[in-house]
Amino acid sequence: MSEYYLHPYYRNPYPQVNTDYFKQSLQAYHTLFDQAKTIVNHLLSHPEKMRNLMSSAQENEQDEVDRIIKSTGVPSDVKTTYTPNSVTFTLYADADNFENCCTLTMNLVWGFY
Repeated sequence: MSEYYLHPYYRNPYPQVNTDYFKQSLQAYHTLFDQAKTIVNHLLSHPEKMRNLMSSAQENEQDEVDRIIKSTGVPSDVKTTYTPNSVTFTLYADADNFENCCTLTMNLVWGFY
C-alpha cells in the first residue's frame, strides 16, 4: 500500500481561467504598436529631428528630447531615456476597464562609444 493518499476531491488551487483582462490588454497593445510606428516613421522621414534628438540627448536636454518626441504626433506620454549608445522609448496604454495594462519598450542603438 502507498504511503501517500490523494484526496478524491482534490481541487485546483487556482481560479478558473478568465481571458477578459488579457483580451483587453491585447487590444490596447494595438495602440502601442501604432504609436511606436508613428515615432519610428516620423523620425525616419525627418533626418533633422534625428540629429536634434541625438544632439539634445548628448547635452542632457530632457525637455527638448521630450518636445521632439511629442512633435512626432504621438498623443500619449512617452518616457525617453538615453545613453551614448542608444535611446529607449517606453510607451504605456490603458485597457477599457483598468489602467496600465501594457508597456512597450523600444531600445534603438544610435552609436558605439
